[in-house]
Amino acid sequence: MTAVECINAVKFAVWNVFRVKGLTVWQRLQLAMLKMVAVCGYHHGKYLSFSETTRNSPMIASHRDALRAVRAVNGVAKTQPAIDGHNFIAVVLPVYMRSVQDLALLFEVLDHLSKQKRPADIIILVDDASPFPIPSIIAHEKLALIQLHCNKGPATGRNCGIALAKERGANVICFLDADCQPSSDWIAMMEKAQQETPGIVCGKTLSDASGTAVGLYHEVFGTLNGRMLSDGSVLYGCTCNLSISVAGVDLLFDTSYPAASFEDVEFCIRAKKNRIRMTYHPLAVVHHHFEPGWYSLFHQFQRYGRFERQTALKHQEYLPWLWSSREISCRSDNGLTLF
Repeated sequence: MTAVECINAVKFAVWNVFRVKGLTVWQRLQLAMLKMVAVCGYHHGKYLSFSETTRNSPMIASHRDALRAVRAVNGVAKTQPAIDGHNFIAVVLPVYMRSVQDLALLFEVLDHLSKQKRPADIIILVDDASPFPIPSIIAHEKLALIQLHCNKGPATGRNCGIALAKERGANVICFLDADCQPSSDWIAMMEKAQQETPGIVCGKTLSDASGTAVGLYHEVFGTLNGRMLSDGSVLYGCTCNLSISVAGVDLLFDTSYPAASFEDVEFCIRAKKNRIRMTYHPLAVVHHHFEPGWYSLFHQFQRYGRFERQTALKHQEYLPWLWSSREISCRSDNGLTLF
């Protein structure tokens, strides 16, 4: 992990920005600057992950061993149990409220869920010991509130939601973040996608401020859209816009990830190793709130870099898959061509 590696990564990233088609010169310059911020944040996170690792910790697999592991698990996805038209759909939201503003965002996402063309059969909120507690009065017959006594992280919260959803008889579970705004047909689109290709379905995640430079960055490079392999299969999706078939995906999230970074990537890598089908459905649209400014972007990618090493240590296949994958741009189906 050297400064030279970071500089080379910045040069490559900026070069790719100027290869993106359909942007003005000013937009390219803005994205180039933000790309430098993101890459520097990511590599600083990688540096932190190395400094936090003890000398006796396991090493990441060699390139040869990693490619051998990929060949061992690559292949056609397993056939998933079919999903008919009589579904019980649960929406799971792990939440951690720090302020009144966070609570306002939560009520906004609940408002969007209440206006779905195909409403959820149950919405499960998992309060991860928020310093700003969620009033229990919001719970009702179709909105369950689980309140944890100590902060465990979003992986534990989602696992608690999965357990309750299964207990209530759900056969499709949708995951959403508390700072998202799903489109009015989001659940309907997820249900349709699960009926067509049961397994794991990732939707399109747009920025709630696409008119800003940071919003444009997230949409062009699909920050929370996941990545796709050269064979057209999805490498991973993000839990701010994702659904699973209960019968076909018998997995839980890894609770060793303490923060909201890479626990969803690791979940999808395990699913891929188990030959569970993962598909991208661009009609399942969610608008995600991103903090504005380069400082927030830096820290967002710093978290990604910090926890990526943990995933690479757990799964030899991850890095070769990552190297052969591409970003899923939110703008690609609107005529914008990447690279």
